[in-house]
Amino acid sequence: MEPVELLRQLLQTRSVNPAGDHHTVAELVGAYLANAGLRTKVLTSPGGHANLVARVEGPTDRPALVLLSHSDVVPVEEHRWSRDPFGAELVDGFVWGRGALDMKGITVMHSVAAAQLAASGATPDREVIVALVGDEEAGGDDGARWLLEDHPELVGFGDHRPAPEVLGEGAYGIDAGLDRSVLPIALGEKTALWFDVVATGESGHGALPPTQQAIRNLAATLDQIAGFGTPRLHPVIREQFATLATAASGSTAAIFRGLASPAGPVLARAVAARLREAGALGLLLSDSVTPTTVAAGYKSNVVPSDARASFDARLLPDTDIPDFVASLQQQAAARSGDVTNVTHKGHGPVSSKGPLFDTLHAASTQIAEAAVPAVSLSPGITDLRFFRARGASAYGWTPLVLTPELLATIHGHDERIPVDGFDHAVTIMSDVVHDAAS
Repeated sequence: MEPVELLRQLLQTRSVNPAGDHHTVAELVGAYLANAGLRTKVLTSPGGHANLVARVEGPTDRPALVLLSHSDVVPVEEHRWSRDPFGAELVDGFVWGRGALDMKGITVMHSVAAAQLAASGATPDREVIVALVGDEEAGGDDGARWLLEDHPELVGFGDHRPAPEVLGEGAYGIDAGLDRSVLPIALGEKTALWFDVVATGESGHGALPPTQQAIRNLAATLDQIAGFGTPRLHPVIREQFATLATAASGSTAAIFRGLASPAGPVLARAVAARLREAGALGLLLSDSVTPTTVAAGYKSNVVPSDARASFDARLLPDTDIPDFVASLQQQAAARSGDVTNVTHKGHGPVSSKGPLFDTLHAASTQIAEAAVPAVSLSPGITDLRFFRARGASAYGWTPLVLTPELLATIHGHDERIPVDGFDHAVTIMSDVVHDAAS
C-alpha cells in the first residue's frame, strides 16, 4: 500500500477525542506493520483507548528507538471547512482531513520507516518500537502515561536496560520568510497549567449596585494576570537564536545575534511583542496566561455574589511552578478572589543532545535546499514529556517544511498536508530510522 493511501484510510476514520474510533486506527496501522513482519500488540487502557505497540527485534543492551505518535484528533467545526474533514480528499496536491498534520501523517511516516527496515533484511543494532497511543489530545493519561506506568517494558524500559531514545511530534520545518528554511528539533516543551479563579462580592439588585461586585473583581484579576510574563531567554532558545542568525540577513539577523548575545535578555523585552506577532517563536520567550471560560450570574437584574473564569497557562521549562501559583494566588486575593482547581500536565526535563539528535541534525539538511537545523522547545504539550520524565532522550521532529498558513490549520480549519512534501518526508524518515537503528 502506498503511504498516501494508508494516510487517507487513517484520515477517514473519525478518531475524535473523546468518543472517537481509536481502535480502527490502531487496527489499520497494526495490519500494515504485521504484514511487514513486525510483532504487533494492541492494548486497551481502562478508559477504552487503543494503544498499539509494534517492534522490529534487536539487541536490548542499547537504548531502544521508539517512534511515538497518537491516533486521536481534536473535534472539528465541519461547517467552517472547505472540504469534508473526514473525507481525506486528494485535491490540488494536498490530502485534506483532520489529523493530516496532527498527527496521522507522522504516524504513517513512522510506520513506513519501520516496515521498510523490517523488510530490508538488515539486522538492527537495537530494537525499533512503533508506539501509536490514544488520548494525547485529552492529556495522555489514558494513553502514553498509562502505557508507561503499566507496560513500560513494551516501550523500551526495563531493569538493567538503558532508557530509550524517542522520536515524536512537536516541531515541523518552518518556511517563514527567512533566507533559509528552519528545521526545529524540540528538546523540551512548555508545561500546561490549568486553573480557575473564583471572585466574590456582594449580591444585590441591579438598580442598587453594591460596592464590591464579583464580576468586576474577576475582570480586574483577569486584566492583571492574563497575557505574557516578562520575556527571558531559556538556554535552548538562546541557542536557537544563534542558529537563526545564520538563516537570516540584514536587520533580522542582527536581532537574532543580539538575542543570542549577553545583552539578549534586555533585547528580548524590547522585541518579544513583535516576535509574537510574527509567529510561534515569540511564544517561547515568556510564560503565558490565557482566559478560556467565564461564568457568572443568572438573571439580568441580579448582581451575583461570585464569578468564575478558567485559565490556560503555558510555562517555560525553567519556571518554578509553586512560585508561579503563589503569585497568582496573591494577585487574585487582592481582588477578593481565590485560585482553585490547579492542575498541570507534566513538567518534564529538557533532553540533552544524544546520538539520535545527531542523526536528526544531519538529516535536516536534506529536507530542503540550504535548510538549517535548530534546537527548540515546543509551545504545546506532547506525550514526549512522559518519556522525558522517566529518563528517556526525546525529540520532537518532523522532516516536512510548512508555511505559516499550513501550520495554522493544526487544530484549526482546513487541515491538510502537501503530497509532495509528505512523500519526501516518508523517504527522509525511513533513512533516519535506518541510520539510527544501525
